[in-house]
Amino acid sequence: MWNSESGYGWLAKSLHWLVALLMVGMSVVGFIFADMPRGDEKTELLTLHASFGLLLLAFMVVRLGVRMKGVRPRPLDPSATRLNALAHTVHRVLYLVIFLVIAAGMLTLMTVGWDVPFFGLFAVPTPFERDMALHHLFEEIHIYGWWVLAGLVALHLIGAMYHAFVLKDGTLRRMTREKSEC
Repeated sequence: MWNSESGYGWLAKSLHWLVALLMVGMSVVGFIFADMPRGDEKTELLTLHASFGLLLLAFMVVRLGVRMKGVRPRPLDPSATRLNALAHTVHRVLYLVIFLVIAAGMLTLMTVGWDVPFFGLFAVPTPFERDMALHHLFEEIHIYGWWVLAGLVALHLIGAMYHAFVLKDGTLRRMTREKSEC
């Protein structure tokens, strides 16, 4: 279940892929409703997007806890200090930007007076009065933050492919195989 010095546990792997899947799905839904005219259909997609945003937040909090709980697998090539430092930095910034984009999305809704819904089960109440200036600010942060996030994810994917196809060092297998062979 937990990470070891030689590999990632099933919990970390599951959270990694769940978060990735959620982010892709939310991005698709976000692009779809962004250009839609106001109306019930757009509101339904926005509500779905917000609900999955809260789910993503929950998974990210758990993921951060798992990451902080124990061991981080050691790099397969400890001598590649610059590459390892870059990977570590990208992961930290990725986490930070994911939380920033989620928070900005929630605040975008809250500053127009909406509670943040969770699949019709409950809603996170807004502590704000309607403030369109703040709404537009958080909307911009959410949108531009997403583009930064997309760039970081691309960098993360390039790094994974570099390890898999150039270095062929088994780094990618750590997140895709049940048992680490590395």
